[in-house]
Amino acid sequence: MAIVKMEKMHLLALKNEQSKLMQTLQKTGIVEVIDITEDENEEKQGHKEDRIRDEIAKELAELEAKLSDLKFGIDFLKPYSKSPNPLIYGKPDVKKDELSEILSAESKIKKSLQVVFDLDKKIVHLKSEESKILNQIDFLMPWQGLDIPLEQLGYTDKAAFMACVIPRKSKDKLEEKIEENSLLADIKVIGERRDDLYVLIIYHISGKEEIQNLFKEFSVTIQDFMGLQGAPSEIIEQSKKRLDEIQKEREAIKTQAQGMTQELFNFEVLYDYYMIEKDRKTNTLKLFDTDKSFYLQAWIPKERKTYITEIISKITDMVYVEFTEPEENDDIPVLLSNSKLVEPFEVITELYSLPDPRGIDPNPYMAPFYWIFFGMMLSDAGYGIILSLLTAVALLKFKLEGSGKKFIKMFFLCGISTTIWGAIFGGWFGDLIKIKPLWINPLDNPMAVLIVSFALGVIQIYTGIILEGYKNIRDGHVLDAIMDQGFWLLLLTGILMFVFQPLAGIAKYLAIIGVVSLVLTQGRAQKNVLMKFASGVLSLYNITGYLSDLLSYSRLLALGLTTGVIASVINTMAKTISGSIIGFIIMILVLLGGHVFNIVINALGAYVHSSRLQYIEFFSKFYESGGRAFDPLRIKTTYVKLEDL
Repeated sequence: MAIVKMEKMHLLALKNEQSKLMQTLQKTGIVEVIDITEDENEEKQGHKEDRIRDEIAKELAELEAKLSDLKFGIDFLKPYSKSPNPLIYGKPDVKKDELSEILSAESKIKKSLQVVFDLDKKIVHLKSEESKILNQIDFLMPWQGLDIPLEQLGYTDKAAFMACVIPRKSKDKLEEKIEENSLLADIKVIGERRDDLYVLIIYHISGKEEIQNLFKEFSVTIQDFMGLQGAPSEIIEQSKKRLDEIQKEREAIKTQAQGMTQELFNFEVLYDYYMIEKDRKTNTLKLFDTDKSFYLQAWIPKERKTYITEIISKITDMVYVEFTEPEENDDIPVLLSNSKLVEPFEVITELYSLPDPRGIDPNPYMAPFYWIFFGMMLSDAGYGIILSLLTAVALLKFKLEGSGKKFIKMFFLCGISTTIWGAIFGGWFGDLIKIKPLWINPLDNPMAVLIVSFALGVIQIYTGIILEGYKNIRDGHVLDAIMDQGFWLLLLTGILMFVFQPLAGIAKYLAIIGVVSLVLTQGRAQKNVLMKFASGVLSLYNITGYLSDLLSYSRLLALGLTTGVIASVINTMAKTISGSIIGFIIMILVLLGGHVFNIVINALGAYVHSSRLQYIEFFSKFYESGGRAFDPLRIKTTYVKLEDL
C-alpha cells in the first residue's frame, strides 16, 4: 500500500523488430516511454535521421486526417443512433476477425463517410435556406394586407405607388402637411409593428419633389423589397410551403441517418483502432532510432520487470533489456497501489495533487479518517442506508471506469460510515423513526461529541507529525526527526495532559522539556547565537497553529448537529400539515422533498469539509505533492473494446 517503485527500462533491438515490439509493449500497458529526443546529452543528439522522422510524421498526419473524418462521422450519426448506452451496457466487444473485416472494408467505409459529409452539407444548406425564408416571412408580415404585386410598385406616367414605413407619431403630421400644400396624395395603412406604420402612399407625379422633401422631414423610409415578385400574402404562403418541404427533407435525412447504425459502429471501431496506432507511432518518435536499430527508455513498475522481460523474449532473441534505478533528477511518474478499501479515497488526493514520487502515499493514513469524519458529519442512519443503496445500484448498473468509479465507491463506503454513526447518535431520518441511540444524541449532549471530535483531531494531527518524522528517519535525517517532530510531540503531549488533573505533574515537566528543547534547536540553521535563540523562541508561536488546527475539528460536531436539526424541522413541518387526505399527501411530499434536500446538501457539506480537514489540517504536516500520473503506452479506446490486437 504505497507509491509503486519505478525502474527505468533500457531496450536495444533491431529496427525490423520495432513495430512488433512497440505493439507488444502497448498491449501490456505497463511501460511509459521516455522521450529521449529531448535529452540534452550530446551523445543522444542527432540520433534520429530526418528521413525516419519525416516518414513517421507523414504517417501521423495521415492518421490525424482519418481520425478527424471519423470523429465527424461519429458526432453526426450519434444523435440519431439507438445503440445501447455504453455507460449502462459497457463498450461492445470487437473480435479480431470482426476488426479484420472492418479494416478490409475501409474503402467502402470511406464512401459511407462521404454520405455523411453530403448529409451534413444538405443540413447546413437547409438551415441557411430556412433562416432566409423565416427572415423573409418576418419582413413581409406587416405587408400581407397589400394586394398589389410588389413588382408593380414604383412610378407610372401619372402617379407613384410607394410602400413606406412611417413613425406612428408622424402620420397625422404628414397628412396635415400634404393637405396644407394641396398635394394629390393618399396614405393607406397596411400594417403596423411597435412604433412604426407600414403604409402605401399614392401621389401624383407632379408633387414628387415636395413629397420627397416631406419624406425626409418626417423620417419616412421607402421600403425596398429586394426584387421580390407577387403580392406579399402570396409570397408568404409560398414561403410556408417551402418550410414544410424543408421539414420533410430534414425528416428524410433523419431517417437515412437512423438507418446508418452499422456505419456508425464501423466508424467507432476504426476511430479506436487508428487512435491506438496514433499513440504507438507518437511514442515511436520518442526513441533513439537509426536505419538498423533502435533504443528505447521507459518507466516500468519494479514488480513487473520480470513479466515484461518474459514477454519481450517471446517476440525476439535479438534484443537487449536492462533495468536501472532512477537517478536523482529523473522525472519519475507516480502509480499508486492500495487495497480495495483505500483505493476509492485516492480521488480525494488526486483532486489535491498526486504525491511526490519520493514522498509518502497519504491514502492509507487518510482514508480511515475521511471515512470516520464523513459519517460523523452526515450522521443519520437513514441517510447512510439511502446513500449506500443508491451508490451500490450505480456500481452494479453502470459500467463506470477510472475516477468516476472510485468516486462512487467512496460514497458507498461513506454511506456505511454514516449508517454506523447515525445508529450511534440515534438519527433515523432525524427523529422520524424512534430508535434509541447506541451511545448518545448529540442534541442532548453536544459536549461529549465535541470531545470525541477533538480527540480524533489530536490523533490525526499526531499521525501527520509522526509521518513527517518517519520521512526524515527514512531519508537519514534522524536528528531532524527528533528535534523537529519529537520535541513538538513532547510539548503537545504535555499540554494535552494538563486536561487530566492527576497527570498535571508529569504534564508540567513534559511541557517544560519540550519548550526548552524547541528553543534550543529550532534556530539551528542560524549562524548568530542570538538569532538561534530568537528563532527558537519564535518557533513556539507555532503552538497557535496547532491550536487552530485542533479547533477546526469542531466542524465534526457542527455539521452533525446541522443534519439532525434540519431533519427534525422537516419532520415537525410535515406533522403539522397532516390531518386530512390532502394534508397527508402534502405531508408525504414535504417529507420526501425535505429529506432529499437534506441528504444532498449535507452529503455535499460532509464531502467538502472532510476534504478540507485532510488538505489543510492533515496534509500540511507531512505531505509532499507535485507528482505526475504514470501514463503508460496502452490500448486506450473511446467507443469499443478491441480484443486480440
